[in-house]
Amino acid sequence: MKAFHYTTGHKFVLIKTSGMLLPTDIGVSFQERPILWFSLNQQWEQTANKALADSRGILRKLSMDETRELGGGLVRFGIEPRRLFFGTELQKKARMNNKTWRALVAEGLRQGAKPSEWGGALGPLNIAELETQQMADGFKWEPIP
Repeated sequence: MKAFHYTTGHKFVLIKTSGMLLPTDIGVSFQERPILWFSLNQQWEQTANKALADSRGILRKLSMDETRELGGGLVRFGIEPRRLFFGTELQKKARMNNKTWRALVAEGLRQGAKPSEWGGALGPLNIAELETQQMADGFKWEPIP
């Protein structure tokens, strides 16, 4: 079983150009180490769904189908889970405080995710070392040549 970093087709174009997956530093405090997030979920990670602002500026979380449609498709990068950190080990390695970790877990659960499936790397990864797949018709994952 692989762990996957899920993203959109639009983001894939940028990732492919750089050749690297980079940890996100959005919302990361100065003492923390940014995490490159992965999931053991073999179909889709609910927290990977994008958000969209309505005409009043109110954000709502898109479904997987909406994320696929508005994001130019869905793409995932696979890695062996042994190369990642999970759970409290990930929290400690990333120097994330308990309050932040609990808030992430609570939000993940609210979105229908399973935080026990979350793993992460603490540095960039070369995409040439990862398995790359796109979601095809029928919601089946297929390799990207």
